[in-house]
Amino acid sequence: MSVNIQRFHQVFLYQSRAPVPALLEDLEVLAGLDARAEAQRSALAWGGWLTVITGGVMALLTYGVWAGVEDREEEFTEAGVQLLGVTGAVGGVLLAVGLCLFFWRLLLKQRDLDNRRYGLAQVLLQRLQVDLAPDAPVRLKLDLRPTDVHEKRVKQDLVGWWNTDFFVDPWFTLEGRLADGTFLRIHMVERLQKRERTKTSASGKSRTKTKRKGFAQLEVSVRVKPERYPGLERLKARVTHATRLPPSVALERVRVAVDRLSLRARLSEEWVARPEKVAGAPDAPASWRQALEKDDASRTATMMLLSLYQVLGHARRRAKQQAAHGRRGAV
Repeated sequence: MSVNIQRFHQVFLYQSRAPVPALLEDLEVLAGLDARAEAQRSALAWGGWLTVITGGVMALLTYGVWAGVEDREEEFTEAGVQLLGVTGAVGGVLLAVGLCLFFWRLLLKQRDLDNRRYGLAQVLLQRLQVDLAPDAPVRLKLDLRPTDVHEKRVKQDLVGWWNTDFFVDPWFTLEGRLADGTFLRIHMVERLQKRERTKTSASGKSRTKTKRKGFAQLEVSVRVKPERYPGLERLKARVTHATRLPPSVALERVRVAVDRLSLRARLSEEWVARPEKVAGAPDAPASWRQALEKDDASRTATMMLLSLYQVLGHARRRAKQQAAHGRRGAV
């Protein structure tokens, strides 16, 4: 295991170059850390509400009894005063404990990772494993911090009447050489705008509105030996025509060169790594049907790679045909 847990909880970055089984083992460790953080935050939330509500009720009860007795100008017995004092003190302590539990839960928020990020890496590594040479090293880089952390803000600007923060988050990179010698690179970037504006009404009241909008860019590129695929740089139109994507995903850019092909697609901000149920499954609950309507990042990456390989296959066949024609012409 190459995950330094103490170091990871300081930076929330993962980077390694290793065979797929080792990477999958590390991702299981990250998933376990995330699950533990989720369980801790859930327990702290339950404990916080329980102690705050109980302490608040005891404090209010103490105040109500004391105020009622003072209004009636009655006197407490010594035992009654002690009981009220103890009840009020316990209520105050419970309130303080509850607030501490909520604060502790807030401190653990960073450890509650976005499941989609390491989940996407797991799915893609499992799918690509059969196309890799045995024990072939793969480079994986994950930035598991939220998109809107300060370090990822690239600029601030005024968009219409909105004060806007722009964030760019290149959080995912996967690189490796496939069994046929092709070098594969999958890269994902999330872009986010956080907007805010304050309006003052005629009565003088100020009201602040906020909103956010964003999207994800998924890029799949392959690098090959030019001599195996001659004329690749002239196949941009064919690459565009051959590309197949899920219905809601838009093709954003196509690049071709002598030794490489690249596709970039745009997904919605609420993409999923992989839906757990297939479309039309009778036992799929409403929550899964909603997830199926979201952009499937792993399926998109797979379709993009298959589209690129379709073009590479065409270029390879054409090169063989031209070589055969050349040999027949020489005869």
